[in-house]
Amino acid sequence: MKKIKNHSPLLLLGLLLLGVCMRMPITAIPSVVKEIAATFNVAPTSLGILTTIPLLCFGLLSALVSSTAQRLGNELTLEIAMVLMFIGSYLRIINFTWLILGTALVGIAITCINVLLPAIIADKYPDKIGSVTGMYNTAMTLFAAIGAYAITPITHQSSWQTAVTIISAIALITAIVWLPNLKYNERVANTAATQETKGTNMWKNMNAWWLLLFFGGQCFVFYSIVAWLPSIAMDAGLSSNQASLIAGLLQLFSIPFAFLIPVIATRMTNRQPIMLFAGIVSMLGTLMMFFHVGSFAYFCIVALLLGAGTTTTFVLAMTLFGLKTKNATDTRSLSGMVQSVGYLISALGPIVVGNLNAQTHGWFASLVVIMIAALFFTVCGVLAERHQYI
Repeated sequence: MKKIKNHSPLLLLGLLLLGVCMRMPITAIPSVVKEIAATFNVAPTSLGILTTIPLLCFGLLSALVSSTAQRLGNELTLEIAMVLMFIGSYLRIINFTWLILGTALVGIAITCINVLLPAIIADKYPDKIGSVTGMYNTAMTLFAAIGAYAITPITHQSSWQTAVTIISAIALITAIVWLPNLKYNERVANTAATQETKGTNMWKNMNAWWLLLFFGGQCFVFYSIVAWLPSIAMDAGLSSNQASLIAGLLQLFSIPFAFLIPVIATRMTNRQPIMLFAGIVSMLGTLMMFFHVGSFAYFCIVALLLGAGTTTTFVLAMTLFGLKTKNATDTRSLSGMVQSVGYLISALGPIVVGNLNAQTHGWFASLVVIMIAALFFTVCGVLAERHQYI
């Protein structure tokens, strides 16, 4: 039986604030890309890199974060990450060079949160993995939507720099709230005293690889949808305002699934039905986009299906890091491995889908690729669930 460890009374609040900071600093920016481009006198298309940089950080640095946290401790690593996020987010308002460097720092910080939150939850709340994971996923999804909505009126009333400064202040508040958790920071002893500290070699574990491919496939679908759903909707006949609202609804429809799926998953020993549900609704949503129906209600259903499918897969993967391992060391290692390669796979999604559209002057080939990726992650998810533990 897993022992519940002592922790700060502010741990849960800190975890929720970390959830708030997981997506908002990135998802808010695309809404004001034109204003940022005008301020720094660059082409708006050149700012697509602001989405790519965090994905590359997730892919290239996840394994490094895992090994670093083993030496420094999870809580201390996250405190450093939040300081980096505050600094990096604020630097983005200075000039174009600092915008790029600041985005990289934000990407590094979010990588730390992505990798270490499942490990901390499994370590500190081993009997509440589902409910706590559900709460921080809800905070992440809700504030991703709020950030994307709120940054535009704030920019119109003041400036985009003011909006980014507010986001930076939230990161600073999170860093302050997280400070009491440093008292409970634990480093892995640099001795051979316990085999547990070494953990399982995830790179040699086939079940871990199935989970990695599941995560990579679902991220490929998710980021492709986030990047191109508004364009697909407009090409089908929706106005730009309607397409923007559809993109927002994609996030809002995700919230119930972000909370409920981790709770349900912890009560099941075999989550293959959840895998199948997520895959089927993702494929149904993609299938609907093959038909050029210029109806807002029609695309609301598309957003509901895609939001349900992609969110279910993401939060399920984040929950499984804790459920499929027997100690925090393995949770951290599995999280780092899966997210390192998984996010590199996901970075290809928007690029492949966009290039196919540019070459074929239509969305058919792009949607076929998304459909295949959805089928692929469904199969990998079912295979990952053949064994209870990794």
